[in-house]
Amino acid sequence: MKIKLFFPDVFQRMIALSLLLSTFCMAAVSFADSAVSDEPGIIARVGEHSISMEDFDRNLGMIKERYEEMGFKPEGAQLDELKKNVANNLIEKELLYLESRNKDISVDDDIVEEELDQIRNSFADTGAFDEAVKQMGYSIDFLKKEIRTNMAIQALLDQELAAKAEVSEDEIKAFYESRPDNFTTPEQIRASHILIGPDSGGRDKIEGIKASVAEGGDFEQLAKEHSDCPSGQNGGDLGYFGRGQMVDAFEKAAFALEINEVSDIVETRFGFHIIKLEERRPEKVKAFDSVKADIETQIRRQKVSDQMQPYMDSLQEKYPVEILLPEMRP
Repeated sequence: MKIKLFFPDVFQRMIALSLLLSTFCMAAVSFADSAVSDEPGIIARVGEHSISMEDFDRNLGMIKERYEEMGFKPEGAQLDELKKNVANNLIEKELLYLESRNKDISVDDDIVEEELDQIRNSFADTGAFDEAVKQMGYSIDFLKKEIRTNMAIQALLDQELAAKAEVSEDEIKAFYESRPDNFTTPEQIRASHILIGPDSGGRDKIEGIKASVAEGGDFEQLAKEHSDCPSGQNGGDLGYFGRGQMVDAFEKAAFALEINEVSDIVETRFGFHIIKLEERRPEKVKAFDSVKADIETQIRRQKVSDQMQPYMDSLQEKYPVEILLPEMRP
């Protein structure tokens, strides 16, 4: 069976399995202290297929560097756990790929090319992409193989788990009714203000500006001329915001206004403000029909996630796994 693929959704489990894009973000790190295998160059066998130490070191190196970029350097027990996770991910990936082949799933060449083009287009130009591939010591054929493998696995999960995860109308309605906050957009307002800092004239200056507004002065123009806030360039327009996004005194005054009403002088730690309410959006609950499809997708994803471990267990029974790294054996 040949399946033409287009998958807008990528399940969380696939994030752990697919490391291809990461190779373009960092150099591969040779892991000098990797464990010694019973068979040099091989960390495990899955069915009749072998997982190489080279793949293990490359993937471990990528993940280590990603951690280090976040300021965390795994050592000791943490590094041992990381090794196990990398080895397990590679084994699971091989199990899934073997099963995709057993199910006669293949990926069309044009889909592989489209995916490769997306990777290529993430670089400034073709030259930068070619240089990255060269620095990694890879070839375009290798990248295509990785893309094909990952997409075949994704197709397998879609076919064997997602397509079989039925979601009823009652389940969708129950989800919607039990999580009202998820589907409610809180009240928002759009306001403009003029800010005068303590060093720019303070209360005396803001009182003069407020008097000008009361006499019919143009609020937007006065904001452009006098406001110390960067929003002054836009006539003081702050855009839409909800409760909890502004300092308390400002928020209280702004939400109490009527449309086109200008506030009294409001003092905050930033200085002195006058606020004009431009628009108000009341709290709105999203209609069931408008979110039904999203809820169905979310429930289906959870059902797929719940089935992943039993599915992986069944594949391990089908394809014998031999771990050749002694310290990673159960």
